[in-house]
Amino acid sequence: MSALIEVRGLSAWHGARQVLHDVQLAIEEHEILGVIGPAGAGKTTFLRSLNRMNDLDAGCRTQGVIAYQGIDLADRAIDTAALRRRFGMVFAVPVPLPGSIRQNLALGPALGGSKSGLEGRIESTLRAACLWDEVKDRLDMSAPSLSGGQQQRLCLARALMLEPEVLLLDEPCSGLDPISTSRIEDALQELKSHLTVVLVTNNVMQASRASDRVAFFNGGRLVECGATKQIFINPREKETHDYISGRFG
Repeated sequence: MSALIEVRGLSAWHGARQVLHDVQLAIEEHEILGVIGPAGAGKTTFLRSLNRMNDLDAGCRTQGVIAYQGIDLADRAIDTAALRRRFGMVFAVPVPLPGSIRQNLALGPALGGSKSGLEGRIESTLRAACLWDEVKDRLDMSAPSLSGGQQQRLCLARALMLEPEVLLLDEPCSGLDPISTSRIEDALQELKSHLTVVLVTNNVMQASRASDRVAFFNGGRLVECGATKQIFINPREKETHDYISGRFG
């Protein structure tokens, strides 16, 4: 695999408080990179840096390089709306839009001016999100009436409607039952064949199941990154071992 995204010297501040310190990390193409660490480790700030969502927070500033296919995403000339279509994001709390399942999925392409093959795309993204069989006969029902796990998978399908190249997931299974969590993890394994996934999770067992590599953050610093098996069986740093074994966090 080749590095799709190269993060070099990334630091970030929320007001006067520094929350990321000189992060150096390569994200490889067609991998699921799990990002773990205790609360306040900088995981979400790191994730939101990748598609410039931190720009929406007036109190947040960053420095460093995030290079995507050789292009520095920190360049102020970058079209952030286009960037966020290529770097789709799913948040911890599902937020279905008012309206039907179909309307939720059709909105993104409509705003982008692309309506061709819409019904086929709706089916394919719902299949990719492991939701099609549950809703195929009721696409015109209210999206907010779905269960929490179904809403989260709908949000995943909605992100996929824009055909992103990178999928950013911020605790997508928090609050979900084990069956819904398993379905999302199954979906990710299928999706990585044609996109790259960065999965922030506080569930170390999920990271061990779903990730190809794992990056452990603590105190705003990247402590270590490696193959999932290596991180969980033979971590290089005692700090990593202590976190995984539940001694802190």
